[in-house]
Amino acid sequence: MSAVFAVDLGASFLRMGTVDDDERVTRHTRLPTPATPADCAKVLRAAWRAAGRPELVAIATAPLCDRTGRVLRWPNRPDYEGQPIVPGEWAGRAFILDDGHAAALAAHRRSASADEITVSLQIGTGIGAGAVVGGQLLLGRSASAMAIGHLKVPSAAGLACSCGATGCLQAAASGRALRRQLGEEHNPRFNIFAMAPAAAGPILDRAADAVAEALAVIVKLIDPHHLAIGGSLGLSPFFELCTARCVADIGEVVPVRHPAGPHAPLVGAARAAREVTT
Repeated sequence: MSAVFAVDLGASFLRMGTVDDDERVTRHTRLPTPATPADCAKVLRAAWRAAGRPELVAIATAPLCDRTGRVLRWPNRPDYEGQPIVPGEWAGRAFILDDGHAAALAAHRRSASADEITVSLQIGTGIGAGAVVGGQLLLGRSASAMAIGHLKVPSAAGLACSCGATGCLQAAASGRALRRQLGEEHNPRFNIFAMAPAAAGPILDRAADAVAEALAVIVKLIDPHHLAIGGSLGLSPFFELCTARCVADIGEVVPVRHPAGPHAPLVGAARAAREVTT
């Protein structure tokens, strides 16, 4: 089967690449998320054409989108809401799914037994998640299942979330939340790990506690065999902070760094597109 042109649209960065049958990512590019949906569509079109216009196109998105690629809701980038993000040439061609769901597919072993359950948590500018149960994505009624980022947890109490609520995991443990608490909300390149421990430590500790609390709930509800953590923040030293707390709270399921690393949404989206067409 030919390569899939895969897209990972996040609040801070847009990633693109071609994914081959062995789920290797080539022609990978990462750039800041375009300012407007029209700019996004132009960038996608140019990259797709440069890749040779692959027949299969798969998009993993942080915002909630409909099947045509129109953004329905995106609190982190409200200017995108109501607008299409895909080029016109992709009408009826692009397979679109949630980026957290895509990462869960990428974390689930292709050789897994029929009863294995995999949960994936993506921690970046926002927080997404997904689960594969019985070989199938857990989608829910409106394809928005596993919205762990908006699970209320004790360590996030009183913190405002971009969704309009307070106390969400995302309000304490996402990259944007950390920047907001340190007065760097509009600086996506800010590195909290370059700060003095005395300043960053309490905020990181609170964030790690929030992640551990959320995962403890999910593990009790779903009882997964595998638990992967990815995303730009989840793959950083923050991973060790979280897992040190998680091991005490969730028992035998040991979280691992996502096996597909930063390419997780690209790999998962490509796998989903191939499964639909075979």
